[in-house]
Amino acid sequence: MTPSATYVYCIVSSTHPPTTTTAARSGVPGAGDVRALEIRPQRYAIVSDAPLDQFGERPLTKRLADLEWVSRAAVAHEAVIESFMPQSDAVVPMKLFTLFTTDARAIDQLRAGWTRIEAVIRRLARHEEWGARLVFDVTRAPSESTPASASGRGYLLAKRQQRAAAAAHSKKMRKIAGDILKTLRPFARDTRQRAVITPPDNRSRLLLDAAFLVPRAKAARFRAAAERQAKKITPAGYALQLTGPWPPYSFVEHA
Repeated sequence: MTPSATYVYCIVSSTHPPTTTTAARSGVPGAGDVRALEIRPQRYAIVSDAPLDQFGERPLTKRLADLEWVSRAAVAHEAVIESFMPQSDAVVPMKLFTLFTTDARAIDQLRAGWTRIEAVIRRLARHEEWGARLVFDVTRAPSESTPASASGRGYLLAKRQQRAAAAAHSKKMRKIAGDILKTLRPFARDTRQRAVITPPDNRSRLLLDAAFLVPRAKAARFRAAAERQAKKITPAGYALQLTGPWPPYSFVEHA
C-alpha cells in the first residue's frame, strides 16, 4: 500500500456528519476519496488521502511546474469546498495543497490553533461570498482625438474641452462605482475591494472589483439590489457583473 499524507480542503461546521457528493467525491487529481474527519463536536475537516509518490515534497514540487495540472487541481479543490456549502452552517476554505503527514497530525495541528479557527467559524456562520465587478465599455467614453483647427487658439480650446470632458467622465465613473458600493454594503457584513487592473488594449475598463460577505438570509435582497443597479446603468455603457454564492475565500484571513 502506498504511504499517504492527509490533504485538507476545508473545515465545516455542521450539526450532522457531512456527506460527500458524487461530483466532488474524487477530490484533487491523484488524491483519494473525499471524507470528513471529526475535529470537535459538529466541527469537521474535509480531507483526502494524498499518496506520497504524488504529493510528497519532491514529486509535488515537480508537478507544481505543470500549470495545467495545477489549474485542474485548483478547480477540483474549489469544487469540493463548494459542495459542502448547502449542508453546513459555515465553510472555512483551506489553501490549495494544505497537507499533513497523517490524519492524527492534521487533527493535532488544527486543534492547536482552534481558538482562531472557532472565531472564524462563528464569524462566517450562515454567510456566503458574492462578487461584484463593474465594467465600462470604453467605446462609449469621450473621444480622445483633437479636432483639426486652423488657429492655435482653437486647438488649445479644443484640448481644454477634451480634458474637461474626460475629467467629468472619470468623476462620473467614480460616482457610479461608489453608488454600487453604497447600495450593496448594507446587505453585507463585510466588504473587500480588490485592486482594479485593466489591460490597456481591453475594450472594457474595470472600475470596481469587490467581494461581499452576505448573510444567507439577505442574499435574495442583495441580488435584487444589484440587479436594480445593473438595469439603471446599462444604457450608459456600464455592466455590473454579479457572481456567487461562493465559500468566503476573501474573508478567512481577515476574520
